[in-house]
Amino acid sequence: MPFLLEAHDDREAWVDGRVDVLLIALHDLGMSASRAAAAELIQERVRWVSAQAGISPTAARRYLTDDALTELARTMVVALAEETPGADVLGAARPAAVPFPVLGRCIAGLAEAIQIRLRERDDIDHLRTTVAELAQALSAIGQVTADQPPGPVGRIPAAMVMMPPGLLHRAARYLEVAATLVRGGVLPDDFCATHAARLGATLLQDAASLRYYAEERPDE
Repeated sequence: MPFLLEAHDDREAWVDGRVDVLLIALHDLGMSASRAAAAELIQERVRWVSAQAGISPTAARRYLTDDALTELARTMVVALAEETPGADVLGAARPAAVPFPVLGRCIAGLAEAIQIRLRERDDIDHLRTTVAELAQALSAIGQVTADQPPGPVGRIPAAMVMMPPGLLHRAARYLEVAATLVRGGVLPDDFCATHAARLGATLLQDAASLRYYAEERPDE
């Protein structure tokens, strides 16, 4: 029994060390993740390497070097390239025409996402970062909307708001993550669990709408 406990402690210490390396690499690239999510990703990579190479999980851990984890972080950032991470979204080009109702649903969805993320209390530092990112997205959408010139009929606003595609993709990802959490049972305070499926589906639908309008399409 002492041997098993020692092996478990060694494994936990190894995972903690790998999590530190991955989180630092992500931070250097302008991204963040919770320790729990990073640990799960590392465990998944161990299982993948073990299966692909036909070796034990213990042997597979040797392949998750600092360089391998840094490269994994880069791969994750490239996958989010459409969000133009690090760019000044307020100063970016705004070729994406989004209908006002879609934008309103997006704002409501991001507000719900903040309430959902506030239920995650296992990593307070990451919680603060995540809520700050959601609030920044809401602020950016509000500022871009406020910059919208009036429509042709005096003070009546145009039916569409011109938005930066990267901001739309970023907001869509936040809604998709919130939908995943809802499906896992994470709900806003005082939210009726019987409506969880509808909330998750609505968040995904709103995310899909944002991604649709973020894509450049030739005029019909």
